[in-house]
Amino acid sequence: MLSDILTAIEGAGSTDEMHALIERMVRRFGFDGYSYHNYRPEDCGIDYVGVWPDEWLARYERNHYVDIDPVVERLLRSTTPFTWSEAVASHPVNARQRIVMNEARDFGIKEGAEVPIHQPGLGLASFSVFSSSQPAFEAAWSEHRHNLHLFCLYFHEKYSQLAASPANVPQPNLSYRERECLVLTSRGKTAWEIGQILSISERTVKQHLASAANKLGSYSKHHAVVKAIMTRLILP
Repeated sequence: MLSDILTAIEGAGSTDEMHALIERMVRRFGFDGYSYHNYRPEDCGIDYVGVWPDEWLARYERNHYVDIDPVVERLLRSTTPFTWSEAVASHPVNARQRIVMNEARDFGIKEGAEVPIHQPGLGLASFSVFSSSQPAFEAAWSEHRHNLHLFCLYFHEKYSQLAASPANVPQPNLSYRERECLVLTSRGKTAWEIGQILSISERTVKQHLASAANKLGSYSKHHAVVKAIMTRLILP
């Protein structure tokens, strides 16, 4: 079953096809619903696909629950799937954080899990599954969590390609020397020091940094360093 649906994902030609695939897979795994969020730092956009109750989604956004949700906190520092109960149990949860979990249950969302998907740069996506029955969720999670993890990785890769917006422009083509100068700048080296290390003049270093900043659409060499790190053009 999993092999067939992964092949179907690879061959999908539209996001509508992906929506149908995800509905089918989540139901086959035994969960009641799902959501997918993809944060794009390059244009500050968020892709959302899912079946959260509209009223709950509106309340979550209106009350800025993302700032206090213990699941989000765990999501930022995890690379493997986890249940919401594990997120709550992993550290002390205050009264405000418990409100998020309790109100979700009021909307029939008794238990769920997250699959973190860390992307190049500072991008982050998450895939959630949830159920209205705790026992049903636990049974489905126990049997299918590993296959679900693999499915989510394939889904995210393909969906990101199909949903790419005009804002997702190709990465700038930095020269090897420009990248070297940015890396050394990120490590606190001055233009003069970089020149000594690379055996080039201070003026040439400044020219490389100015060129890199221009290609990255940055207003300074330090801003260029930040953008280059965010998009993984360099590693500091």
